[in-house]
Amino acid sequence: MPARPPECWTFPRAAFALLLTLTAGPAWAVCPPDGQNFPTLYQDHALFDEAIRRADSYPPSPSPLSGIAVPHHLLVAHLTALGFRAASGARPERIVILSPDHFRRLGRPFAVALQGFDTVFGPVPADRAGGEALLGALGDRAEASCLFGAEHGVHSLLPFVRETFPDVPVIAVGIALRSGEADWTALADALEPLAGENALVVQSTDFSHFLPQAQARARDQEVLNLLAAGSPADLADLHQPDHVDSLGALFVQALLQARRGAEAIVVANENSQTYEEDLVAETTSYMVALWGFPGRNAPPAFGAERVYVAGDTFFGRAMPEALADELSAERVANAVLGVTEGAPLAVNLEGVILPELPPSLPHLTLAMPADVAIPWLKRLNVRGVSLANNHALDLGPAGLAETRAALAASGIPAVGQGEVLSFGKLDLVALTDLDTNADPQTELLTPSVLDALLREGADRAVAGFVHWGREWVTEPSAREEWLIAEMERRGVAVVAGAHPHRAAEDLLLRAGGRTAVAYSLGNFLFDQTTTRGASGALLELTVFPQGTVFSRLRPLPNLFDLARARRAGVPEAD
Repeated sequence: MPARPPECWTFPRAAFALLLTLTAGPAWAVCPPDGQNFPTLYQDHALFDEAIRRADSYPPSPSPLSGIAVPHHLLVAHLTALGFRAASGARPERIVILSPDHFRRLGRPFAVALQGFDTVFGPVPADRAGGEALLGALGDRAEASCLFGAEHGVHSLLPFVRETFPDVPVIAVGIALRSGEADWTALADALEPLAGENALVVQSTDFSHFLPQAQARARDQEVLNLLAAGSPADLADLHQPDHVDSLGALFVQALLQARRGAEAIVVANENSQTYEEDLVAETTSYMVALWGFPGRNAPPAFGAERVYVAGDTFFGRAMPEALADELSAERVANAVLGVTEGAPLAVNLEGVILPELPPSLPHLTLAMPADVAIPWLKRLNVRGVSLANNHALDLGPAGLAETRAALAASGIPAVGQGEVLSFGKLDLVALTDLDTNADPQTELLTPSVLDALLREGADRAVAGFVHWGREWVTEPSAREEWLIAEMERRGVAVVAGAHPHRAAEDLLLRAGGRTAVAYSLGNFLFDQTTTRGASGALLELTVFPQGTVFSRLRPLPNLFDLARARRAGVPEAD
């Protein structure tokens, strides 16, 4: 990596001016006398007060967080406050801060602070015993260092530590920019006993550096997808500083959290261009990530929005009877809304909506009564329906027209091949590679159809909602791999798949992280049982104002089985 000036000197003009007013500059202080703290870099607490106020409405996590990633540029101090606010629901025994060595003063891969710190809000004690244990475990890879006297990667976080967790001791770790994966793994090994159940690991990082916003946005999307997949090994292949200013801090955090079984949720993503009136050639990106245990919710913040995508949805055949009992219906609604919390939902609607069903329909001709389908779509806050599938034409063009009319009358947008459902900064493009169940047609997605995914501007996230593949198979064939590659070439951040009736368990990554693929969301509401192999998941999409998106798979119980749990003796449907 070519040498560059310290990042606080190459900061966009507005942030640079602000930083100069708040720091003592890069002059290097000697270590304070033994038993005394490093003096604060910041003399005015007004910025920290305002940041804390801006984040005060964000709800603390109801379950303890094991880690957070926050910025250290005070231009976005409200994002740093947000991370600490989210973690404030529980008091850790210690806090571990992972910071880059911005000024390249380290002679070894790591530095550890053995002394505490003064802040504008009061002192932050060091966990000296923990620091000494860490130095011992790391051997010649680490040193006690005075770099912490001027390292803003630590100092800019400490006022939030003091305000959120008074008297909680800190282990501050500096990570040399020239360190590598073997060093980072050694640090994670050494930290693991110190970063256990009652510790909070704070990753002090800013993300993409020195790129125009359009390029920075693309690098952010790759990081977001890799964080969603939860693979530390994949993160190690990112570039410093194009993706992040401390790849070591990101890798160590991700490895520690993976070992604990924690998962990440990114709740904020911004770029410094937002704070500049004129376009600048070099920007910095910022994220706030929260690590905790699967199944929890964390709301998006500062202009981000959340959208959910669900798989195969059908309210005919055995579904009306299964949902007729109000207790059963309540269980189903609660299972869905307990995940979505009423956020907008898009579904793949299989079949035809009719005011009255004709008698003796063939089993695989899917039709559903309007007086069941429409109220349920509204009850679950469905804000968009894809009809790009192999059952929308089960009753021909007239049936499709009937379906569209029923949905339009209810205010629910419905889209077909290549058409778009828009949710804030997200365009969800409906696509199908399969058509007409009665007279099957396949390989419908040609390059010209896929061009519906292209966007002139780079400020909107694009997701493909694709009906494809083979029933009951949750891995892509060569055909779907080709389609994924073609969608990636057109700038698609996320792909959500439907048709197999069984949900994939993990996100797939393609093209170095540029595209995250939920290959199959399985069934949402559909009359197929768990014993047959049917399962479902929701794809949670957190869409940020700059047009990036963070994806997360949220497993669901089999909602048909859940509805029938009190209805003993009801035969299985196919």
